[in-house]
Amino acid sequence: MLKQKIITRSIFAGCLLTLAMSSTALASNLAKVTATSVNLRSYNSTQARILGSAKIGETLTITGNANNGWFKVNKPGVTDAFVNAQYISIYQTDATCISDEASVRTNPSATSIEVGKAKKGQVFVTSGKYGNWYQIKFNGMQCYIHSDNMQGSLLQYLPEVQAPTSSTETTATLDNQTASNEASNDIYAVVEVPSLNLREFPNTNSKILRALTSGYNLSVIGYEDGWILVEDDDKNQGFVKAEYINLKNGKKPENTNLDELIQETITSDYEKNFKFTGDVDGRELIEYSKQFLGTPYVWGGTDLTSGVDCSGFIYSVYKNFGITLNRTSRDMFTQGVSVSKSELVPGDLIFFNTGGNSVISHVAMYVGDGKYIHSPNGSSDGVTISSLNDNYSVKNYVGAKRILK
Repeated sequence: MLKQKIITRSIFAGCLLTLAMSSTALASNLAKVTATSVNLRSYNSTQARILGSAKIGETLTITGNANNGWFKVNKPGVTDAFVNAQYISIYQTDATCISDEASVRTNPSATSIEVGKAKKGQVFVTSGKYGNWYQIKFNGMQCYIHSDNMQGSLLQYLPEVQAPTSSTETTATLDNQTASNEASNDIYAVVEVPSLNLREFPNTNSKILRALTSGYNLSVIGYEDGWILVEDDDKNQGFVKAEYINLKNGKKPENTNLDELIQETITSDYEKNFKFTGDVDGRELIEYSKQFLGTPYVWGGTDLTSGVDCSGFIYSVYKNFGITLNRTSRDMFTQGVSVSKSELVPGDLIFFNTGGNSVISHVAMYVGDGKYIHSPNGSSDGVTISSLNDNYSVKNYVGAKRILK
């Protein structure tokens, strides 16, 4: 009976502790273990039962603040455990903007370039503090926002960070007519999507000056509410959407001409002389697919006129000819016969990997002459034709499969 009362009392105490915690249960609250090994306990006391342990450098997800020097955490295989704060270092947390139209800047300074405005109630992944400024992720960029504009129960635990190093800062005054600032030597932009439009003005209705490929480096001139004013190697100045680029500090690297890297591996003579022996000719299939150039990208979409994702586009084109493919790019890669780049013919499926947990992340269809048709995520052009010679294709090409005979 005494043993049963002790167990009941312990369970009741654990429930009280859990209820009393300040909730911070969001996916971006992360900490690193700083001790050689630390115990993970059933509640916030050294007297609690040990549920498991974590080693130095291991990442823990914080789900609650016990407010007495302990945090509630999860890790693979261990959930709802408690760890003492002295053995971990919080390096990332979700925080909420509490001001309307709060300025977000490139550096922790009120005189640095404003890249946009944060809205009241907007939540940001926050990774450090510098004086009265917090370092946040804003439209895919590392930026800074004043601490008066932010609220979060774990902000006080974030580490101090170093400000970006730069000799001078570029001040940009932009409108829809002119932008004549000198390009900055200490900030540059890198295209992070397969295809990105460089536009004349900061809106999606303005003229497209050119398409930029993944990995292309751009000089940064200025900023305007979610758009970056940039300059390419040919001195073309225009705007790109901030969410599709990555801002970096330092001198802009040279853009490598990749045309010759694969030109020798694609031979047009082979594809011209290839004879299809099955019911479907690949060239016929390509002509059909070109009708849908411009169809917008829609995740999960299979409608060739209203919206398709990469695999949805290929799936629907082939289905029109009575051929049923697997639905995802990863599963499509398991079909057909592997072919080398030098043996590509119209209709062959081309696969790419841009990172992540899967070996395959994108699928396209070869149209001939070193080009392919696809529906890339991030391009406002929708279904488009790209070159196997561009930066994205060379860097991320995985292989090709032939479905047709």
